[in-house]
Amino acid sequence: MTDGTFIGVQPVKEIPGDIRGSQEHALTLWPDIRSYISGLPELKRVYLVGAGGSLSGLHAAQYFLDRRATTPVTSVNSDEFYYRASPGVGPGALVISLSAAGMTPETARAASWAQERGAAVVAVTLNPEGTLAKAVTRALIAKTGDGNQILLQLLALAILEREGQNVSAELSALAALPAATEAAVRGFEPYAAKIAGNMKDVPVTYLIASGSLQGMGSTFTSCFLQEMQWMHAATINANEFFQGPFEVFDKDTKSILYLTEDETRPMAERAERFLEEYGGETFRVDSRELELPGIPQEMRAFVAPLVFYTIAFRLAAHYEAVRGYSLEGRRYMWQFPY
Repeated sequence: MTDGTFIGVQPVKEIPGDIRGSQEHALTLWPDIRSYISGLPELKRVYLVGAGGSLSGLHAAQYFLDRRATTPVTSVNSDEFYYRASPGVGPGALVISLSAAGMTPETARAASWAQERGAAVVAVTLNPEGTLAKAVTRALIAKTGDGNQILLQLLALAILEREGQNVSAELSALAALPAATEAAVRGFEPYAAKIAGNMKDVPVTYLIASGSLQGMGSTFTSCFLQEMQWMHAATINANEFFQGPFEVFDKDTKSILYLTEDETRPMAERAERFLEEYGGETFRVDSRELELPGIPQEMRAFVAPLVFYTIAFRLAAHYEAVRGYSLEGRRYMWQFPY
């Protein structure tokens, strides 16, 4: 691990070979997830709990549940969840806690507190020996972050099925996702190189997104750019863009625009029209343009956030290559207690 030192411009790393396998592994956990959710004595409310990139990583599942579920769902930062101490956390509540490395102390404390209050708590993590997995009685272990995203959507589908909804189409789409993700990532590579090459030295990176892609946008700017590349960056909701942020845009302002295929696409298209007239160079990453073989048209919006999760890692790898800063380097995180 580096301490933030410059390691030099270099060729981009190869696409990881474990993306498909990790997604396929996550899909094998569906029977256990389905059995657990259907077996809950009652389910009155769902809390999605995480911090940093994990909180952003919960957004796609929340968007999907907001669109389909009758059970109320909210997502909240781990420490906010703990300190707010909502009286709704108790019997009848389901808390889904996400921490990739499984060592975020705030998330482990929040999960343990909720379990002590009588809530059903599920940890989604990559680390069976982490503090989060050990803090609760039920942990789902994925092999990579790509697998975590599938586990979260399977939990969402199990909640819908418990409500009596048919989720067979979504399950079929997830079964086709590993192969589709491979195709999408390879097709995105040239454009990822173009974005990184053009945006590597901008004073501020603005990424505009909406709907199911909002969380993936936040993950990219806060984790990959701020945390790993020490770049000033922010993700702006496509509607909030018009509530002040657009005032700082001019023809010298470059930006990235995520366009989704979900119901909020008109929001992103509205931002796109403004950027075409008043903004500088805009790099559109459009879900409609992704290669997703085997995914039916009506399921593309459902799987898009999971594919964007993977291509964000590839875009970050291209930034690492052209900027010369390792994605493993940190100046403060993990360097000392705080």
